[in-house]
Amino acid sequence: MSPTTLVVLGVVHHEGRYLIVEERDGTFYLPAGRVERGENLVAALIRETAEEAGTAIGLAGILGIDHSWSPDATRLRFCFVGYPAILTPPKSRPDEHSRGARWLQKRELAHLPLRDPEVLDWIGRFESGAPLLPCDAYKAHGGGARRG
Repeated sequence: MSPTTLVVLGVVHHEGRYLIVEERDGTFYLPAGRVERGENLVAALIRETAEEAGTAIGLAGILGIDHSWSPDATRLRFCFVGYPAILTPPKSRPDEHSRGARWLQKRELAHLPLRDPEVLDWIGRFESGAPLLPCDAYKAHGGGARRG
């Protein structure tokens, strides 16, 4: 059995703009990252967004789930829709997590070096009005085996 990595990402929107992170390599992507051991999906995205963008967010729902696999690894990704919990400017100083973040309109993203064009796909899915799964469709049950 191959190891499984859990990844979260967020389409965080406010007044027609999206929170976009400038990665350390100069490309742009949505707030995203791996779920740490013992962490639930919701907490992971809130933490990653704070680290990468310096912004506190709330979550409105789950936009989509995807997965990829190879003989050596499996990856499950959970894309959430978020909103700013507090309206403060995103971080503008580089650190070990990112170069910073900004609020951009979708059309502005076409002129940036995106880490992956799927950024536009996720935003397009959100803008299409695709239904969201409620966040409580996901339940964190903690570690270890459950006794029945």
